[in-house]
Amino acid sequence: MQGLFDGCGVAVATQPEGTVKAPGITRSRRTFFAPIWVALLSAVILTLLLLVAVRVSLYLFSTSTTVVLVRHAEKAPPESGPDPVLSVEGQERALRLARLLGGADVAAVYASDTRRAQLTASPLAARLGVTVTTRAGKDIEGLLDDIGEHHQGERVVVVGHSNTVPALVEQLTRGRAEVTVADDEYDAVYVVTVTRFGPASVLRLRY
Repeated sequence: MQGLFDGCGVAVATQPEGTVKAPGITRSRRTFFAPIWVALLSAVILTLLLLVAVRVSLYLFSTSTTVVLVRHAEKAPPESGPDPVLSVEGQERALRLARLLGGADVAAVYASDTRRAQLTASPLAARLGVTVTTRAGKDIEGLLDDIGEHHQGERVVVVGHSNTVPALVEQLTRGRAEVTVADDEYDAVYVVTVTRFGPASVLRLRY
């Protein structure tokens, strides 16, 4: 073997016989990368949670209950008894109320236990196809509890009296609004809109 390379100018490194050099092992560190599907799944979950939060917020802020308050229509003269019915003018006003609110998507009609309030509410209830719900005129807390339990997010009409209508407005607005109803005032309509957040609003109309 040595004679083959004589004079060629090539240096040959030799090692002692009987020794074998172990092959070298190169070790390198890899940077750990999370699988891409984990990142995508996290992004999807966060997006879904955000959408749910937005929907819930919109629902809470947009859900409102509208309570339309009116005094009973004109009543017959006092000599007709302690629980008078409606006068002719009052009967006409009751029909006018039915025309005004008959297409307003009203879910329920409440009235006090007096005949004048019942007769004022009856034409509207008949037009809506609902039954008049009777509550004692002084049971304001019970009336509001019933509305909150059964008609949250809906529209209801309450036929009351010159003293109960202002009390209902005050309760619904938590004292932020005060109204008065004169003895000879029968044409006022108070539209109270109550939201889950923020103060209630009051709109006064005539009919």
